[in-house]
Amino acid sequence: MRRACRQGATLVLMVAALVAAPAGATARSDAEAAYALSRHYRGLTGLANDPQRAREELERAAQRQHLRAQVELAFLYLNGMPPVQRDLDAAYRWFLVAARRGSVAAACQLGDFHQQGWGGAKQSATLAVGWWQRTAGSADGCAAHSQFALYRAYLKGEGVPRNGARAMAWLEKAAESGDVRAQRALGRAYERGEGVPRDAGLARHWLRKSREGVAPHDDHEHDLPSFAGPLLFQKLAPFQPNRPPDGGNRP
Repeated sequence: MRRACRQGATLVLMVAALVAAPAGATARSDAEAAYALSRHYRGLTGLANDPQRAREELERAAQRQHLRAQVELAFLYLNGMPPVQRDLDAAYRWFLVAARRGSVAAACQLGDFHQQGWGGAKQSATLAVGWWQRTAGSADGCAAHSQFALYRAYLKGEGVPRNGARAMAWLEKAAESGDVRAQRALGRAYERGEGVPRDAGLARHWLRKSREGVAPHDDHEHDLPSFAGPLLFQKLAPFQPNRPPDGGNRP
């Protein structure tokens, strides 16, 4: 209880300080204040839980160019969370805004949107590859997803010329980055000698890695959830990269 009170007091002081900022910093201060309030009303201070007010404040912060708010709002529309309905058009618009301002997480998602043609995104393998290439070399947690997507693109010749060597190079990067699908695929490749020399030891290594932390009944043949956004929305249904979410707006 004391901790919650301290968090609430800190929030009040922070918002007051932001609102009282110099005139030249008014827009930025207003955005920070709105974002802080959105976190407060989402229950992150332990003092309030008002999803409708949280969404309103998050949208206000996003409209005032708060980058993190823009990304979180995009994921909110992507996944849907009462009282917000899933809206792929709105999700795409906010991901695009955030990606153009430098968000790697948003850029990762745009690759999937263009691959499938979701929301207002033009279905284009070339555009999808372009976004994945922008993010595959980053230190962001979604890099492994982009690396695995590039492996598939080069393997199938979608958006880029078919190139087995490049496909395997991206597969190895994705496996080393921790993508479970890539680890399993690489293990099978070493097991069968497909694209790499047959190597029973490396096959066992990567197949074992792919099973670490995965329940025995999980089916690796199906795609695992892609990067699912900020921890704020970790309780939501994960985003499936190769199938449109159920319900909501479908392209």
